[in-house]
Amino acid sequence: MNKLWINLKSWYGVLFLVLLAGGVLWFVLNGMPYVNNLRANWEAKRLQAQWEKPYREDKYGGKTPEETYDMFLDALRKGDTTLASKYFVVGKQDNWLKTFQEYQSQNLLVNLIGELEQNRKFWTPQNRNDEEVRYTYSYTRETPSTTELPVSGGKTQKITLPAGRFNAETIFSKNTMTNIWIWKISQL
Repeated sequence: MNKLWINLKSWYGVLFLVLLAGGVLWFVLNGMPYVNNLRANWEAKRLQAQWEKPYREDKYGGKTPEETYDMFLDALRKGDTTLASKYFVVGKQDNWLKTFQEYQSQNLLVNLIGELEQNRKFWTPQNRNDEEVRYTYSYTRETPSTTELPVSGGKTQKITLPAGRFNAETIFSKNTMTNIWIWKISQL
């Protein structure tokens, strides 16, 4: 009887190992796609949270487009190009910072401020909704003029501006990812 019991115990061990191997094989074939799907969803959420972080932490802007524009002009008047660039949508802040720094290094910031203040006097709201506001304005240049605009590396480029009547627009969009909704400049 002892010999039979020992043989039976060893067969139970073999049966247990076969069942365990079958379970592991089933999990690999059926469970791993589920686990991979969970991991992919987690990774996508992590990347989305990383992408949204600058928008959620953005606190520069006003409760109205006009307030944002006033804050932006105040920063430029003080010569704070870093702060002025923060009033733009997150994706354009670095480019505007470089532009403002070039204007500042070429002593053209005062001219830019004057032009921006003048343009605002002629704003006409267009397509105003909860997410975006467009202000169009027209301006006239009586005679052609040549101006030097800063590019990069301290260099400038001469541009001839033709005479005539021109239309332009300033666009604001709302950053709704913050706790307080703020307006940002998306096009100047």
